[in-house]
Amino acid sequence: MNGDTLELEGTWEEILKHSEELSGRKVRLTAFPKLDLEDETLPPEVKQTLEWLEEWKNTPLTEEEIEVLEEFEQFRKEHPFRLRVVQDEL
Repeated sequence: MNGDTLELEGTWEEILKHSEELSGRKVRLTAFPKLDLEDETLPPEVKQTLEWLEEWKNTPLTEEEIEVLEEFEQFRKEHPFRLRVVQDEL
């Protein structure tokens, strides 16, 4: 087993697809509550965002898009960055 940390995110069903990769590895799992789009307490903008994310998740990628994303993941690992807030001076 190599020392690389593997970070996965998705539904339980999506995580299970990686069971062979995870075999023999120590894992940490955090289960988040299901979000219900019908929940009346959710603000409309949150519902809209969740609907867009669901649509995006279900949109198949072309082979070119998959290649670009894989290259970006490698680039991101080689060139880490941090975001910070820059406040305007008055």
